[in-house]
Amino acid sequence: EELKPLSKSALHFLQNLLQKDPMKRPSAQEALLLPWVQKEGTAEVMPLSGSVVQRLQRFATYTHLKQMVLRMIVDELEVDGSTSARKYYQDLKSLFEQLDTDSSGSVSLDELSKGLRKQGYVLADNEIENLMRGVDANRDGGIAWSEFLTTLVDWNKMQKEDQWQIYLQHAFTKLDVDNSGFISLNELLDRLPCTLGGQTAVGPEAQAADAERRAEAKLMLREADINGDGQISKEEFFDLLRDGHAADSLSFYSSALPGDVR
Repeated sequence: EELKPLSKSALHFLQNLLQKDPMKRPSAQEALLLPWVQKEGTAEVMPLSGSVVQRLQRFATYTHLKQMVLRMIVDELEVDGSTSARKYYQDLKSLFEQLDTDSSGSVSLDELSKGLRKQGYVLADNEIENLMRGVDANRDGGIAWSEFLTTLVDWNKMQKEDQWQIYLQHAFTKLDVDNSGFISLNELLDRLPCTLGGQTAVGPEAQAADAERRAEAKLMLREADINGDGQISKEEFFDLLRDGHAADSLSFYSSALPGDVR
């Protein structure tokens, strides 16, 4: 009775493992090749070597300005990236589509929760909510494709590529609208979405939304303005984005997989 909910391939998997004759029982390596493991079990669906949650956690530790700049770089990479980069993005797109079960173009909290748990990640509800907040840049309650891609890109590897400095220069130039050689508070403000909650506000709500955007821009400015002159120089900008600014190894973060006790 307890086995009725199981699929045929799952039952076949159990029957093989429960063979009384040890000579007929599959080895561990052979068991991994059985249909249930290959098509329905953890082996097929565990993406990025089981590091999705670690990458989400790591991205949430980045400063707000760094997150925004990385999203700008991703936009450029999608258009002008190498063939290998585009293949990597296609793989991530497949994962995104698995999570986006209603094909809305955005992964909701419920979809993220069900998707990660289906793939074997062990997370409490509040942990998934924290992951969502760390990735949902415009705070509209969902994870768009660009937000998802930015979070899961291997930035440590990207920073070692020859093009990295060029991408940083392009991002700085886009932010430095008046070509002054510095990024001002107003230039950061102009880069932020009109509303950070995903909806157009009116009246008092519009004023509150504008105040929130300005507070966000000021926070970004403080994150990089080392000398406190009220603007971000190219040197300060590059320093914020350089590798080694903080502990970035995935090993510092819990994988949220069974057996990881951190």
